[in-house]
Amino acid sequence: MQKSHVIIGAYNHVPEGAEESFFEETYQICWRPFLSSLYRFPEVVAALHYSGSVLRWLEARHPEFLMLLEEMAARKQIELLGGGFFAPLLPLVAGSDRLGQIELLTTYIRKAFGRRPRGSWIQEYAWEPGLASALQTCGFDYTFLPERHFRLAGAGLGLPSVTEDQGRSVTVFPVFDALESFESLLPPDQAIERVREREGELPLVTVFYPDRAARGLWEASGLESPDVLFERSFAAIQREGLPYETTTPGRFLKTSRRLARAYFPGCASELLMRRSLPDLAAACAGEARGLEPSSDSGSPRRLLLRYEESMDLYAKMQYVRLLVGQLRGDKSRKKTAQEELWKGQCGEAYWHGPSGGLLRLPVRASAYAALIEAEKTTRQRGSFSPGVIFADIDFDGEKEILYQGGDYNAYVHLRGGLLFELDSLKTRRNYANVLADGGCDGKPPRARRCFHDRVCAQGGFEGQAGGFLDEHYSLAGSEKPAHLAVLVCEGKALLGGRERSLVVRKAFAFKKGSLSLEYEISNPEAEPLAIRFATELNLAAGTDASRVGLSGDSGAGQEPVAFESGIKGKGSGLKSLRLENLDDEEKLELRCERPFEFVHEPVYRSVDVDGVAHAMYQGSSVSLGWDLDIPASSSTRLAVVLGLKA
Repeated sequence: MQKSHVIIGAYNHVPEGAEESFFEETYQICWRPFLSSLYRFPEVVAALHYSGSVLRWLEARHPEFLMLLEEMAARKQIELLGGGFFAPLLPLVAGSDRLGQIELLTTYIRKAFGRRPRGSWIQEYAWEPGLASALQTCGFDYTFLPERHFRLAGAGLGLPSVTEDQGRSVTVFPVFDALESFESLLPPDQAIERVREREGELPLVTVFYPDRAARGLWEASGLESPDVLFERSFAAIQREGLPYETTTPGRFLKTSRRLARAYFPGCASELLMRRSLPDLAAACAGEARGLEPSSDSGSPRRLLLRYEESMDLYAKMQYVRLLVGQLRGDKSRKKTAQEELWKGQCGEAYWHGPSGGLLRLPVRASAYAALIEAEKTTRQRGSFSPGVIFADIDFDGEKEILYQGGDYNAYVHLRGGLLFELDSLKTRRNYANVLADGGCDGKPPRARRCFHDRVCAQGGFEGQAGGFLDEHYSLAGSEKPAHLAVLVCEGKALLGGRERSLVVRKAFAFKKGSLSLEYEISNPEAEPLAIRFATELNLAAGTDASRVGLSGDSGAGQEPVAFESGIKGKGSGLKSLRLENLDDEEKLELRCERPFEFVHEPVYRSVDVDGVAHAMYQGSSVSLGWDLDIPASSSTRLAVVLGLKA
């Protein structure tokens, strides 16, 4: 009887910006035990993928691991798979960036291990039909998609299938993924047997493990170490030499028969598709298994609809890509800008990935830092002029106000008149990078921006009587369009049991080192108006609450008063408030000639990391308030300055 074949594989990635401790923990629990155990069973072969982020970290921290990989590759026990260097979600990035990222990792593997990879790993199985030609153009013969994709395409699970786009074809292996194909996590030997029981004697069984599965397997086993777990599993596989033998994808294709053709619909990993559902209630209530058919397929790009922060980062990435594409004449500078752009395309920064991804402030901050650095690199000295432009940067059909300065960028929405991005070119930090609330209770998440304006009863910040968050502002003319943007909106406030009209005029003035916002609040009615006008700013001065300082003063020559940034607090009679990262030389300072009251609280969010909830810091929410008495048919003014100080 002819033997069947088994491909055992593992894919390994930690996102850019993740803490050093997270890298090291993943190494000790996942990467090292799997590889060192496999090394002791030379008859068991495997296909392995490591992202460029992981390989660079290993090169700096554990070069012995790369030496082991090199030895195992030389004796043909493992086959290394290529892919995008910074593990991008390929449908989200342009064709030139796909090619550049793939070639960057291919070159690294070729130089480090002496051979060019022939197979590609697709991060989160994020597939769109056009990828077939893209992978073939990059020199790949094959890739992998989970069994669910094959079922959707009506393709068999026992052999790879050939798919094509525009006449260019690539072979696709069906994968039984450890996190998707089984009721619970199973070690490799048991997973192979479960597939054979369920599907019968297939000519080929391909089982892949994400690195994070090692932790779950070990914890469920009760064994003293993950090394023992994998040793037992590989020993069991080696004993099964009669019914099947392990092979690598490249080796299997050399001896395979003529393969069937298939066309695969747009899709991605089960986790990504579930967490990217536009129907937030369904997304959060759905179980890990037994998804509704409507969530099985569709463009992976729909993840951009889940959180505004996803679209904001994607929009920033696309905008910077255009700037990098326009760079001419300096190949070295363009190469530097391109690699920073690619680093900013790290896939987990754009969605709630298995390790938290988008919900982890350090991961978002790292992506923004890379994109800001790429943008800085494109600016040529002597030819760049600060100014305001109008562009639909977030693809919502309406232009936004973009200020590009020599020391900071500031982006403003007409919806709500909100500042939604504030980039310091010095610290490479987007200070407006605070995650939205909500999203897991059936309600759309409320974006956390800067200058959320609302009306309350005098004396407090509670009991909002009216707000301008969802109101649409119109753009008014200004005498200095290069550095000034004036917005006007008419809103309503429920005061004293009746609805009152208000007109708010917001004039943004952009200067070196600061932006100022002048409010003109008008009462168009025939009766006086007594209100508290408040504006909320959500700012991420640092990624660690313990390293963020908060202080304020009254402007009367007194010493600044320090406030505890890690807990909710308040103050009154102040004219300035400073928020700073204690590890940076730059401070954020809010100033106002009219004394204000304020409330502050750190923003935390519960983040699911492999089934365990963690409270993760997102930034600081600061609300400033003024009690105003506005006569009938009159108006009052106040101004807030947000400065970036060294």
